[in-house]
Amino acid sequence: MRVAARRLLADPDRLPDALVQARRASAEARRIIWAERPLDLDPEAGTRLNQLAREFHTDRSSIVRVALHRFLTGAGRFRHPVLREDARTDLSCRIRVYVNRSTLVRLDWLIGRNGDVLTSAAIRVAVRRLLDDPEALVADLATIGAARDLTPEDLGPRTNVHFDDDLRQQLDALAGQLDSDRAELMRLAARQLLANPRDLDQAVTEEIYRGGANRAKLLARNTRRQQTAAANQAPRTPAVRKAPSPQGNPFGKRHVFRFDVDTKRRLEELANEYGPRRISALLRVGIRRLIGSPHADVDLAQARRVAAQVRALPHDPVTLKLDSPTAARFRALAARHEASPRDLVAVAVHRFLAAPGHYRPTLIDEAAASGLDEKFKVSLCPSVRRDIERLADRQGSRLASALVRVAVRRLLDNPGDLAGDLKTVAPVHDLRPPPPTARIDVALDDELLAHLDALAERLGSDRQELVYLAAKRILRFHHNIENRMLDEMFRAQNNR
Repeated sequence: MRVAARRLLADPDRLPDALVQARRASAEARRIIWAERPLDLDPEAGTRLNQLAREFHTDRSSIVRVALHRFLTGAGRFRHPVLREDARTDLSCRIRVYVNRSTLVRLDWLIGRNGDVLTSAAIRVAVRRLLDDPEALVADLATIGAARDLTPEDLGPRTNVHFDDDLRQQLDALAGQLDSDRAELMRLAARQLLANPRDLDQAVTEEIYRGGANRAKLLARNTRRQQTAAANQAPRTPAVRKAPSPQGNPFGKRHVFRFDVDTKRRLEELANEYGPRRISALLRVGIRRLIGSPHADVDLAQARRVAAQVRALPHDPVTLKLDSPTAARFRALAARHEASPRDLVAVAVHRFLAAPGHYRPTLIDEAAASGLDEKFKVSLCPSVRRDIERLADRQGSRLASALVRVAVRRLLDNPGDLAGDLKTVAPVHDLRPPPPTARIDVALDDELLAHLDALAERLGSDRQELVYLAAKRILRFHHNIENRMLDEMFRAQNNR
C-alpha cells in the first residue's frame, strides 16, 4: 500500500481525471434500478403526454419524474383533486413509466396522511398539473429527469497501513487540493497498482527495507536467491541412463489417463478382487478387449452421444411476440436463410449481448408497444437468458421480452453475415462444468500402444477417450475375466 501511495504521488497530473473516473464508476455501480409503475390516463391526457415527450425529445417516464418532483416540492391543496381523480372511470389508456423508488416512498407518505394511500391518483394529479403548466421543462428534464437514487458506498474490511510523516503529509495535501480524503486516494492508488503492477517485487522489497524489523529476513532471502541462481547456472552432468533389465517391468513407461472419481472408485473395487493395486492390469484387459471388439466404432459413437446428452443443458422455452409487419419480415428472413425462428433469435440475442450500445430509449418504446398479435415459440440458453434478464432489470422489471424484441428488430434491420452466425452461434449449447478428474497410471507395452494408436486413428479418437471407453466397458461386462487377469498379471516378472 505504501508503494501504491508513492506511485500515486509521483504522477499528480493524471490524478484529477483518474479520481473523476473512479467516482463515476463507483456511482454507476451503486445505481438503483427504476421502479416500474403502471399509469392509467384518459385518451386526451395520454395524447398530450405523448406529444409533450416528442416535442422535448424525451420519454414519458422523464416527464412523469419531473411532474412528481414538482408535486412533492409544492403540493399545495391536493386532497380534493386526488379524490376526484380516484373516482374517474374513463382511464382507458395504460402506459408504464419508471420512477425513483424514494420518490414513491415520499409520495405514499404524503398522500397517506389524509387517509387512504391513493398513489396512482396522486401521480395522475401531478401529471395533469405539469400538462397544464409545462414551464421550464427543459431545465427540469436535464436536472431531475435523468437523476437516480444512489445507495451509500459499501466498503469492505479495514486495512491498517503505516505511513511515515512525510508520506502522510503529502497525501493530506493532495487530498485537500482535490477535495478528497486520504482513504479515497488510497483506494484509487490500490486500483491503479492492481491495474499495472510493474516492477512490484523490487519496489515492495525497497519499501519493506525502510523498516529495521524485516531487514535481516530480506538479506537472508536475497542470499538464498543468489545461491539458487548460481546453482541453476552451473553446468549439469548428463544423467546416466540405465539399460532396462530383462527381469524388470516389460511395459516400459507408465502412461497417465484421466477418469471421473466414480469410475476410478469402481475400477479400484473391481481390481482389488484380484489382489492389491491390480487396476493397471484390469485396464490392460479392458483395452485388449476393446481392440479385439468388432463393434468398437458403435460403442464409441454411443459413448459420445451419452456424454453429450449428459453435458448438454436443455434450452429454456421463450415466447416471442411481434406485430404483424415485423412477424412477416421475420418469417421471410427465416425462409431466405432456411433457418428456424429459434436460430434467428439465438443469433439476434448473441449480437445484442456482444454490443448492446445505447438501447434504453428503444427498450422503453418497445415495452410500450401494442398489437403484438403474432407469437413464436423459441428457446434460449439458460446463461443467455440470465444475461438478458440481468441487462433488462437495470431499466426496470419484466422487460426481458421487450429486450429480446429489440434484439430481433436490430437483426431484421441489419442481417449482416447471418449465414456465418447461423453456423457458429445457433447450434451452441451450454455445457455443465466437467466432472472432477482422477489420475490413473497404466503401464503399456509397445505392441499394445501400437494397436491402441491404430484403433484411435481409424475411429478418429485418441488414447484418453479409448482408454476411458475400455474402462466403462470392462465395468459393464467383467464376467469370466479371471483367466485374462491372471495372464495379464503374469506378464510382469515381479507378480509371478
